[in-house]
Amino acid sequence: AAVLCLQACISPILSLPMQVTVNQRAVECLYDKVEKDEQVTMSVFILSGPELKAMATLEGPVAPLDVDSGSALLDATERFRRGERFGEHTIMESKVDFEHLQASFESEDDEEEEEIPENEGAAARRERVQRARAKARERRQREQARQEDTQQKIRSAGETFQTTIQAKSAGWYRACVRGTWYQIVAEMEMRKSSEFGFDKKTGHVVSYDDKAMKEQEKKMAEDTASQEEGVEDKDFESTRAQLGRLRRLLNEIEKKQTKERHRLMVHKATNEHSHSRMVLSSLLETVVYMVITGFQVYIIRKWFSGAPILGR
Repeated sequence: AAVLCLQACISPILSLPMQVTVNQRAVECLYDKVEKDEQVTMSVFILSGPELKAMATLEGPVAPLDVDSGSALLDATERFRRGERFGEHTIMESKVDFEHLQASFESEDDEEEEEIPENEGAAARRERVQRARAKARERRQREQARQEDTQQKIRSAGETFQTTIQAKSAGWYRACVRGTWYQIVAEMEMRKSSEFGFDKKTGHVVSYDDKAMKEQEKKMAEDTASQEEGVEDKDFESTRAQLGRLRRLLNEIEKKQTKERHRLMVHKATNEHSHSRMVLSSLLETVVYMVITGFQVYIIRKWFSGAPILGR
C-alpha cells in the first residue's frame, strides 16, 4: 500500500482542457447540467490565430434540466435563440484579449507644497510638518490601494481568462467562444462547484489539477501504518507528510510550466503579429511613395512638354 501510495503521489496529473478551432465569426460551446445556486466557471486561453481576441460568453439555462438527448438539446437552444426562456436567465459576456495584457500604474499629480510663511514660529512649523507627513501618508495609501485594485484586474501573460456565475435557475448552461474576423485555436474549460468545489480565495471553481491533488491527499490520509507490517506510526506519518509536500511541489511546478508555455506562445504570436503589421505598413508606405513619385514625374513631363509656352 505504501508503494502504491508513493506511485500515486508522484505520478503526473493528466487533465488537459478541450482544444477547439473557432472559425471566422463562428461559435464553439460547451454544455453541462447545472443545479440552482451552483457556481459555474469558464476558462479560456487563445493559443494561436492572426489575432488573439475573442468573445467569451457563459450563460443559462438554455434548455430545461430534463433534456437528455443531443437533438432535444439542439431544439431547446434554438427555441432559446428565438426568445423562449427556461428560467431566470444568467449571462456573463466578456471580451478576451491576449495581445494587450500590460497596464501601467499612473501616479497622482504632485500636490502643491504648502507655502512657508515668514517669521514662522516653532509651534506653527511643527503643525505644518505634521500636516505634510499626514498628506504624504494618505497619498501613499491611495497609491497602494489603486495599484492593488488595478493589479487584480490584470491577467499576466500566460494566465487563462476565467469568469464565474451563480446559477439562478436549474437547467443546461453553456460556455461559448465567438471568433472575431480571424480563425483562432483556443483551450476551453467548464467546471461546476458540485463536482470540483468552490475556492472563495480566487472566486472561481477549483481547477482539475487542484481537484486531483485533493483526491490524492485524501487517499493518502485514509492509508494507515496498520496495513503494513514492520512500519511504525511515527515513520509512516513522516513519510506521508513528505509525500504530501512532494505532491504539492510537483503540482506547483506543473502550473508554472503551463503558465510559462502559455506566456511563450502569447509572446511568439504577438511578435509575429507586430512583424506582419510592420511589413504591411512598410509595403503600404512604399506604394504611396511610388504613386507620389509617379505623379510628380507626370507633372514635370507635362510642364516640360509645354516649354515653348513657358518660355514666352
